[in-house]
Amino acid sequence: RKGAELANSFKPDVIIALGGGSPMDAAKIMWVMYEHPETHFEELALRFMDIRKRIYKFPKMGVKAKMIAVTTTSGTGSEVTPFAVVTDDATGQKYPLADYALTPDMAIVDANLVMDMPKSLCAFGGLDAVTHALEAYVSVLASEFSDGQALQALKLLKENLPASYHEGSK
Repeated sequence: RKGAELANSFKPDVIIALGGGSPMDAAKIMWVMYEHPETHFEELALRFMDIRKRIYKFPKMGVKAKMIAVTTTSGTGSEVTPFAVVTDDATGQKYPLADYALTPDMAIVDANLVMDMPKSLCAFGGLDAVTHALEAYVSVLASEFSDGQALQALKLLKENLPASYHEGSK
């Protein structure tokens, strides 16, 4: 809420999310709260599996500001996804949000920003990417198209993750 209040004080026309999955989720939430301060996350939270079958209309995004996501880690893909998780500080309740309106308007993926990350962050991000690929493959909503992408992701991770971890930017 503080981030949205700050945004409201200077009324940006662009919001830049910089970092990994959690900072990007936070920026997406601030974006929603800046654009729609009347929002109640318990109403927006995804209560079922299919993002295409909503019972609640997600508010229109991008009226006040566009969202640009600049990733500095690898793994979550939050810079190009329509998902975010918000935690209610008062209750500890997590609300998963899913709507195509949450997809950033632009993603900047610059390999130079991840070349020198610590080995531990490379490993965590790599395992996160493996998890996402496996989830996509075993999903009840999987298709031949998504299966092909998931299998290709796993192949690329198997081929490249060990060298990324051991050699970094060498």
